[in-house]
Order: sequence, then C-alpha cells, then structure tokens
Amino acid sequence: MAQNLFIHRLTLKGYRKDYIVSFKKGLNFITGPISTGKSSILELVNYALGSKSHKDYQEVKSSCTDVELIIEIKGEKYKIVRPLFYFDRPFKLYTWNTLINNFSEEFEIIEVSSPREEKSLSKFLLDKLDVPEITIANQAFSFRDLFKYCYVNQSDIDSENLLDEKYYQSNFKRKPTLEIILNSLNQLLHQLKELRKQKKEALNEFYLKKNAIVDFLSSVDLNINSETIIDFKNTLNDRKLEITTELNEIKQTSKVKDDFTKSLEVQLFKYNREIRHLKNNHQDILDYKNKLSLLRNQYSKESIKYDYLIMAHGKIQSIEFQECPSCSSDLKPSEFGKCSLCGNDLTELEPEEVKALKLEKKRLNSKINELIDFIEKQDFELNSILKNIEQLVKKRAKSEEKLNTAQQVYISPMISKIEELNRKLGEIDKQIENIDSTNKIQIELADISSEIRYAELRLEELIKQIKDLEAENVNFESVLAQLSKIYFSTLRSFDFPKLSDAYIDEKTYLPFIRNVKYDNIGSGGALTLITIAYFISILKACLQLKKTYHPGLLMLDTVGKNLGAVESHGDNKDEFRDHKIFRLMMKHLSEFAKKNEDSVQLIMINNHYTSDIREEDIIVKFDGDGTREHKYGLIDDMT
Repeated sequence: MAQNLFIHRLTLKGYRKDYIVSFKKGLNFITGPISTGKSSILELVNYALGSKSHKDYQEVKSSCTDVELIIEIKGEKYKIVRPLFYFDRPFKLYTWNTLINNFSEEFEIIEVSSPREEKSLSKFLLDKLDVPEITIANQAFSFRDLFKYCYVNQSDIDSENLLDEKYYQSNFKRKPTLEIILNSLNQLLHQLKELRKQKKEALNEFYLKKNAIVDFLSSVDLNINSETIIDFKNTLNDRKLEITTELNEIKQTSKVKDDFTKSLEVQLFKYNREIRHLKNNHQDILDYKNKLSLLRNQYSKESIKYDYLIMAHGKIQSIEFQECPSCSSDLKPSEFGKCSLCGNDLTELEPEEVKALKLEKKRLNSKINELIDFIEKQDFELNSILKNIEQLVKKRAKSEEKLNTAQQVYISPMISKIEELNRKLGEIDKQIENIDSTNKIQIELADISSEIRYAELRLEELIKQIKDLEAENVNFESVLAQLSKIYFSTLRSFDFPKLSDAYIDEKTYLPFIRNVKYDNIGSGGALTLITIAYFISILKACLQLKKTYHPGLLMLDTVGKNLGAVESHGDNKDEFRDHKIFRLMMKHLSEFAKKNEDSVQLIMINNHYTSDIREEDIIVKFDGDGTREHKYGLIDDMT
C-alpha cells in the first residue's frame, strides 16, 4: 500500500510572524508540557481538512488569521488555506506549478458545504484519493467519514464512545465506512455497481444533448469553426463602421448653416443656460426656506413651554391626588406643602421669575413673527422664479420648433438614403446577433464534449475498480478475521494485562477484550491501549491488502493518557500504570512507523516519551518557558 495522503506542513498565518510545523514520513512525535499547544497542532490539521469548527484558542485568536496546510495526494501537492474563527467562510485551494516549482498564485474557492456539492472540500479530497461516489442510507459518503479512522483526539480515549458509535446520526455510517476502507465486497461492490448504473444514465443524457446541438447547427448551416466565425464578425463590424460614418456625414452636411439657424441655435443655448441658472437659484432658496421653517418651529416650541410654565404656576402644584395615576392604588394624605405623589417639597415661582419668563416669551414671539414675514417673502420669490422658468421653457420650445422646421427642409432630399443606410445597419446587427448566438452554442457544445470525456474516464475507472474488486475474490468476513488477529497481536506486544479473548466483533466491528465490549472494561488505561490498538490494527490490515481506501495517515493525541508514562518506584495498584506497558507501546508504535515509513505517516503527541523514540523522529519539542533551547509553545512570541 502506497501512502495516499501525506501532511507536509502546517502554518498559522500570523500578524507578527507565521507559526510553522513541518512533518515527515514515518513517525512524527510532538512533546512538551501541558498547555503549550501540542494538541492544537492536530486539531488545526483536522480543521484545515474540513471539520466544522475548532476550539476558541485565545493565543491563536490574538496572533493569527488563517491556517494553511500543505498536503500531498498520490504525488500531487496542494495547499489549503482556511480562515480561523470564521467557520462558514470558504477555503482557498492552491495547486503546485511544476514550471515555477511553487504553488500557483491563482486559487480555487472551495465552499464549506455538503459532500454532494461539486465545489466542496470533501468532494475534492475524495476525487483525488480515487474514492468512488458512494451513498450510504441516502447520504453521501464524505471525506469526514473516512478521516474518523485517521484521527484520535484526547476526548475519544475517555469517552467510551468509539467513533461516536452510541450516536445514531454518525453510527449508521461507521460500519459501511470500515468496509469501504478495507475494500470490502459486501458494501463496496454493491455501491460501485449502483454508481456505474447512474454514471451510464448521466452519460447517455450528455450524448443526447450533444447530438441535439449538432443536429441544430447542421440544420441552420452554422456548423462552422470558431476562426471563421471571428473573421466573419470582424468583416461585419468593419462594414457597420463604414455605414455609420456615411450616415453621420449625411446628417452633418444636410444641416442648414445660414444666419437664421445659427441665431436660433444661439438663442436655444441662452434659454438653456438661463433655465439652468433659475433652477439652481430656486433650489438654493428652497433649502434656505426649509432651514428657516425648522428654526421657526423650534422657537414656537420654546414659546409654548414658557406659556405652560406661566399658566401652570400655582395651579398644578395645588392638585391633590387621591389615587396613584399609574396603578390606581390609594395614596396616603400628604403633609401641607408636600407633593401627594413623591412627597417632595412644593415650590412656587417668585414674581421676578414669572416676569422674566414673560419677557423671554415676548422676545421669542418677536423672532417668530420676523421669521414668518421672511419665509413669506421667500415663498413669493420662489413663485416668481417658477413663472420665469415656465416662460423660458415655452420660448425654448418655439425656437426648437423653428429650428427643426428649417433643418427638415434641407434633410428631406436625403431621407431615402438615410432610411436605406439604417436598414443596412439593422441587417448587420441581426447577423452579428446570430453569430454571437452560434458562438455560444458552439461553446456549449465544447463544454458538453469536455464533460462527456470526463464522464467516460470516470466510468472507465469505475468499471476497472469493479473488475479489480471481483478479481480479488476476498470477502469481508476473512478480512475481519485477519483484523482480529492483528488486534490481538498488537495488544500482546503492548503486554496488555490478563490478555484473553481480544477480537473485533463480526456484528458491530468494535473491539472486545476479555470477552466484553471495550466500554465495559472499567479502566482508563485499558481504554487507551484498546483505542490505540484498534486504530493501528486497521492501518496494519490495510497494508496487507492490494487495494485500500485508507489515507495512510494516523494522528494519535496523548497516547500515554492513563498509563504509566513516568517510571514510578512505589507500589501502584493500577496494573495499567506499569511503566513497562507504556514503554512497550511506544516501542511498538515507533518500530511500526519505521518499518512502514514509505506507506504510513504516524503523528503522535504525549508529554513524555521513552528512549525508543529517536531524536530524529521528534519534530516538535516545547519546554513551556522558552529557556531550554526549545520553543515555549505553538505561539512562541506571546508576552
């Protein structure tokens, strides 16, 4: 098995700098203290490959804008760029340009959408991995279904819910996905034959559409090549320009240029200029009048307020409320000089204050009257301007009528010629329109021919997949039996305590041990070992098959969880915290990755590691303080 999907580099595009993690073939080990961003690396790889969202990383939010992932699928490099914290925004997809030995500047927009959509990331990745378009229970098989067998995060180990098997929404695709990964005859062959039928039907529709277009082009004698169409259109445009020039010359030379028509043209120019000036003046006065009206209204409100204060003096304050005006509850009798509602002291205006209010009201009324007089004058001036504009429009209309009459006398002899030229222009425009329609049809024909060729190639690939699958003649029961053997052998290499009856259940495809399902074992350490053994065994089984759809990538987060990652010399009652088990597991995973480094990429994370992990396999080492020749963490320039 050749590795299908290879992770080259993860980059967080930052405001101050970029944060880069480079990967290699075989084993990639990431280590460091807690809270340094180790798990974030795998989570962001997962996000770049289409997960719905990522965690709310505060350090990343304040430092970075996008995640960039460079991958290689079957020898072809691609760069995926996805915005951070904006989960609905589309991806950018860049392809490798061998001519410049770099990624092209042009990119394709990939939507965050259903796997059925042509422009979805799932559709792109499955196409490149040569995974056929498969439907499971009326739902499209997606790359996310496949990738569940490539990524084990921290919560997966403690959840006792392997691959979300306890949630129906995701569990109903879990078993068929494993069958597809293992190239099973049970599920895959039936799906491929159904897909072959659909592809043939779609291809026949393309053929019918293509034949209809070809028949139409032949019937209207438009089956000519694109170069001929372009030449013919250029000839028509040249002829159209000649006729238009001739028509304009006739119209220009036929106009009367004596003193009478010149004076009329001058008069029209003056009328237009005066009308434009009066309209501008009218608008300026109208704007000014509106501002004065606003000011008048403001003064009127002020005057009404003073009227109210003077009129209400000594009257409203004397009102005694028996009930609350809001809720109608009875009010206690108020003391003399106190408000019956709030109980505050009642005050009256002094005579001097009343006099001052009356004087201010008189001043405001004087200003209001002045504004009213001035506004009336503006209205009169506006009406006068409108009358002047109306008179000038009438005069302009008369002058235009005289000028048209004078010019018509001299144009009349050329009317027949003008009509002939206009008719020719109409004919040319119609021919150009037909040529454009023909060109669109031929472009559509070329597009359909291209789609037919692509569909034929996909159908040929599908037929070959079916033949290869039938030729293998391997049923899923035998593959599952081999997977159980690998699973048992892997746990034995981990020195799993009291190992017995370890197998993959034929009905659920889930791991059992000691004759009980994995989630009934009752130990966190046992869950860690079983989970890792299950996923690594599936990858091992794929390596033994001629054909598999496993991407060849496995990411394991916190492999030492609930195990004895640190050697302890005291008594430990938990048999799974024996440091020997942790060391043997690390040794097994390291040797497996080394042996199959051309076929698999194993990325592991843990705080601690054993001497079985070679230094050249440690791709990231954080120290949590940045003082021991290593980075503080993933975001290494936070202060």
